[in-house]
Amino acid sequence: MVHFYSLLDAQPKVYLPMAFFLVGTFLIIFFLFFFYLFFIQMQRRRSIHQQEVLALKTRYEKTIMESQLEIQEQTFRNISQEIHDNIGQVLSLAKLNLNTVMAEQFSDKIQLTEELLGKAINDLRDISKSLNPEKIADIGLVNAIRNELQVISRAAKIRTEFICEEDDLGLKNETAIIIFRMIQEILNNIIRHARAKYVTVAIEKSAMQTLIEVRDDGSGFDVEKLKSTETGIGLKSIQQRCSLINAAFTIDSKTGEGTTIRIQLNNNN
Repeated sequence: MVHFYSLLDAQPKVYLPMAFFLVGTFLIIFFLFFFYLFFIQMQRRRSIHQQEVLALKTRYEKTIMESQLEIQEQTFRNISQEIHDNIGQVLSLAKLNLNTVMAEQFSDKIQLTEELLGKAINDLRDISKSLNPEKIADIGLVNAIRNELQVISRAAKIRTEFICEEDDLGLKNETAIIIFRMIQEILNNIIRHARAKYVTVAIEKSAMQTLIEVRDDGSGFDVEKLKSTETGIGLKSIQQRCSLINAAFTIDSKTGEGTTIRIQLNNNN
């Protein structure tokens, strides 16, 4: 009997290390799980913080861009008013004074001067209209683009074509002005760099989006190379304006094969 009880007394000594092992394993698993949850929570907070910082940066950049555009439009407005009120009137008076000159021997030169002054007055009037945002809003984006192409056709001797079945695209005035400035920038780049003979602006509106496409038959360029140089500032300006109205901007160009630029705008803008 003594021997039997000694065996019973030995059993707790056999199971005690196993109990410590199980408890230790449980504690280790518990702490590992706890640190895992803590790590996941920290990563989540870091991700949320980064998103908030990015959103704040985006809002800041958008605000700066909107302020710059507002200043630019105000400058255009002032220049337009100055052209209309002062320069245009001076040229008109000069043209009227020519009519009072009574010298038959100078009639050909006077007639030529009158024609040149008339052209200068018309060109300044067109420039005044294209600079003034109120006039752009009054006549609408479609007519503003049509007028701009007519000015380019006369001044730069480039054949132009405008394709648009809509009379009114139904855009907000702010959006319409931004789009018009982008098209102006594109056309200005074509005149300065493309050596194009033919330019087409096409606008297609569907239920969901408005697609604006500007094509030229000019010299074309390497898009990737242009993006990496300072000469692409005009294109960067267009991209910044697109970001303000949530529009997509793509360029398709090859050296010697002309250029096609597309602006894709959701109609909810």
